[in-house]
Order: sequence, then C-alpha cells, then structure tokens
Amino acid sequence: MYRVILVDDEPWALAGLAEIIPWDDLGFEIAGLCSNAAEALDIFERLGADAVFTDIRMPKMNGMDLIARIKELKNEAECVVVSAYSDFEIARRALKYQAAAYITKPLERDEVWETAVRVKNRLDAAAGDDADTVLIKPDDPASFETAVRRLERIVRLPWRRVVLSDTPFTGVPDTAKIHLQGVSLYAALTAFREKDRRDLQGNAAYSRPHEGLEQLPLMLDEASASGCGNFSYSDHPVVSAVQYYIAVNYGESLAVEDLASRFNVSGSYLGELFKKHSGLTVMNFANQVRMENAGRLLEYTALSVKEIADKTGFSDSSYFDRSFRRRFGMSPLAFRSAYSGGVHFRPNFYLNKSNK
Repeated sequence: MYRVILVDDEPWALAGLAEIIPWDDLGFEIAGLCSNAAEALDIFERLGADAVFTDIRMPKMNGMDLIARIKELKNEAECVVVSAYSDFEIARRALKYQAAAYITKPLERDEVWETAVRVKNRLDAAAGDDADTVLIKPDDPASFETAVRRLERIVRLPWRRVVLSDTPFTGVPDTAKIHLQGVSLYAALTAFREKDRRDLQGNAAYSRPHEGLEQLPLMLDEASASGCGNFSYSDHPVVSAVQYYIAVNYGESLAVEDLASRFNVSGSYLGELFKKHSGLTVMNFANQVRMENAGRLLEYTALSVKEIADKTGFSDSSYFDRSFRRRFGMSPLAFRSAYSGGVHFRPNFYLNKSNK
C-alpha cells in the first residue's frame, strides 16, 4: 500500500476528496486528511508519504508552496494539484514542480480515479523490479541519503534489503541516521562491477534482520561474517546470535558449555536448539566457519599455513591439515595455488578483525 496525504482548507471538499474513490482498492492508504499545507507538511516530514493531493488556494502556505517544500526535501513523492480554477498559469507552475497531474473542481469521480491510477503506476515504475533493494556504497555519503529516501518509499514491503558494495565502511552519515519503526532491514554484502553493477559472484552474504540504518555497522559485520564463514543465519534469534559470535571469534577456544553460559542457557539445550535450527552441531558449525576463513586467508594473505592454523583456532598444524583436506578435498597449499589471485567475493578488509 502507498501512503497518500489529502489537503484542502474546505472541510466539505476534503471529505469529498477522501470519499470520491475507494483509495484502498487502488493501493493507497490515507495517511492524513489536512485542512492546511503546514499540517500536511508536518505529517509528511514525520510519517512520510508516497503521494500528495493538494488544493492550491489556501491561506498562509498555498498548495504550490507545499509542493515546492516537498521537492526541497529531495523526496520522490508524487504530487497532484487540485484547484477550482482552470488556470493555465497554475498548471504551468505545477509542471515546473514536477506535479504528476492537475485536476479541477468540481471533482469528477472518473478523473480522480484515473489520476490515482496514473500516480500508482508512476510509483510502481519508480520502485522497479528491485523494489525491496537499495544499494549503498559505504564510502559514499550520498548513497546513504538515497537509500533513506528509497527505504521510506518502500517501507510497507515485506522485506527490505540493503546491498552494500565492496568498498571500505566509513560510518553512517548523520543525515542518513533514521529509524523506521517496525521495518525489517537486512544487509547483503556483494561485489559489483561499476559499469553494470553485475554481481561478480552470483551470491551474497546476508546479515540478520534489523530495524533502521543506525544498525548498519552491525549489519555489515554480520554480513561479512556470513560470507567469510559461508553460512546463512538461522531464523531463531538465539541460534543466529550464537552463529554470529562463533563467526567473529572462530580463532578463540570455543566450547559448548562456555557458549551456553554466555547466552544464559544450558549446554544440552543449546546443543539441541542449535542442531534443530541450523542443521549442524555447534562444533561442526564452528569447524565449518574456521575452515572457510582459513580458505579466505589462504586466498588473500601471504600468511604461512601454520600462522593460518593458529589464527583459526588450531594449535595442532597436523590436525588443521587433516580438517582442511576433509573440507576442501586438497591440502592448504594446493588450495592456495588453485584459488589465490583471482576475482573473489570480497577484499581482505572484510576478514575477521583479529586477522587484519
């Protein structure tokens, strides 16, 4: 559903605009019935909207001023001018401010219907096939601001994905720090060619779902951990939290009882829960993450096999070698020879912090 704000200073006209067509049948939710432009602007800034149908001749701030303020916010909301005056100058100014349409009073049901359909089609076209996805370059503040505006437009879709390109993360700009109540976002970390943004790998690493872009640094870390460890997060919050902990602490000693104590459950309960919701035992999962990260270190660094064994939690190099062969079907050195130096999923700054 798209959100629409209706504005008219005459109560009978406002009620008529709200009732002349079944807005919900056309895919619109009325976010506000406003008797003046200032009230409409306040609702727009606080709650957001995809479309605004506004009368022109209102005291203090008129409809054209309202549209101008909306466009100053760099918002892509579709604006429709409603006026009792068949005035070419008003229509010309409406086009200047990129109004979607201009309709005259007294309102005709068919005209309002057709205009609402046209606005919905424009919104659908603007959203495109990837309406659940926004692309962020973590070193480009403007991309955050664009993401915020798109997320505000697609807030009612079932999933929102923030795609992070393979550039270093420098932090969320203040202008992009928002909190979208009740909106689930998850990050996908992937590599793109600049020319066509084609995914080089054909897959991506995903974070757990979060609310709001304030959690973007954590989402990026979670997505990185997922990609480097080659796993997907469980839908169960405790299991996914344990997965993330293991994925960023794989170089440390990991025991089921210690993990259970950290997450305030018993060891037996954690073991059963983890197997049920991930398909692996805790230790099998930890070993998988260690092996996958060992492979990344072999690809992207010049560390020796012994150094990589130490960094991935293996004190015994022979045991590391056997575990690696079981996982990949070749020795660590053969793996390095086969895979090092090509186009890979992400550069080494996405490796676990302890490995930098």
